[in-house]
Amino acid sequence: MLTNNLEMKTFPQIVFLFFALNCFVAKGQNLVKNPSFETSYRCPKEFGSLDVDAESWRKPTLGTTDYFNTCSAELPVENNFIGSQLPYDGEAYAGMYLYAPNDYREYITAELETPLEKDKLYKVSFMVSLADDVEFSIKEFDILLSKSTFEMNTSKYLDVRYFSKSAQVNFKRIQSNKYLDNTAEWVEVSTTVMAKGYEHFLTIGNFINNEDTFKQEVKKASRKSAYYFIDMVSVTLIPSYTQNQLYVIEELLFDFDETSIEIDYNQQLSDLVTYLKSNPKLNVYLYGHTDAMGSVKYNDDLSEKRAATVASFLVKSGLSKNRISWKGFGFKKPVVSNEKEDIRFKNRRVEFLVAEPQSNYAKNLYEDQN
Repeated sequence: MLTNNLEMKTFPQIVFLFFALNCFVAKGQNLVKNPSFETSYRCPKEFGSLDVDAESWRKPTLGTTDYFNTCSAELPVENNFIGSQLPYDGEAYAGMYLYAPNDYREYITAELETPLEKDKLYKVSFMVSLADDVEFSIKEFDILLSKSTFEMNTSKYLDVRYFSKSAQVNFKRIQSNKYLDNTAEWVEVSTTVMAKGYEHFLTIGNFINNEDTFKQEVKKASRKSAYYFIDMVSVTLIPSYTQNQLYVIEELLFDFDETSIEIDYNQQLSDLVTYLKSNPKLNVYLYGHTDAMGSVKYNDDLSEKRAATVASFLVKSGLSKNRISWKGFGFKKPVVSNEKEDIRFKNRRVEFLVAEPQSNYAKNLYEDQN
């Protein structure tokens, strides 16, 4: 933990940071059109109708990727031909084979709202659930980001070597630590991608043959395959943090005398975790604050607990504990006047910065500047 006896830094710099964070909210926008398959041209009536029924979705091969919707009698979300699963979000989802005899494969292609920006880091994620009536599960999904759509006259697996160097594709394999065998719940599959600057479409599937696919038998079944339901596909820009720059955690203001709050979800903190996982040489430093109601010691302890609450969330989100430092500063660092009851809640906050380990700047952030 930070142990320096830190004092006040100038008020204008901290006030500016409240406004600077507005840009991070917009960067959390999902670029995938119709990400949870909610917008449809009609209720699905036959197998393999994803590109016909779901708006902004395509099938890049002859594989018959399916579309399930609560409005359909033929392809319902519950008790359908291959299993039963409620949508992760909304009323619909897609379904496809990631492993099947004779290298049969199915894929889905999504259109993005705008092309990705060159040299920007993006998070690509989607929710999956293994269908009930299949024999195998797998542990890998592949994503291919491309400048334009493509069509392949095959129902077998797509080898990335099919694409010429001029095709402008950005390919990545996502390997899970364990087999994706959950049939009862949805599981997130995610990765980060550095954009090349032209990517406008996202294709999801398994781009390797049966021999090289890691598979695990989950039960004996007539379908010697691995079929997954897919929902809530997302491509979001990960904010880039300037080292040694102070940021206020938005939407995390504490009530008076509140020592901790349960953080179920916070977009800014989730983005921070993703950024730090992609930048393993950087650490995060947390600074807790209070308003001026109460004694000095009481508020020092209170602010320490507030910073610790955020640290706990980061650890639960998968960030190593040894990369997190925190300290409380009580009411020594207000960003607004504590005399004004209607605005002093803004002083009950937690700030952070990212920096290299053992950063003197981070440790001495609030030291008096003579």
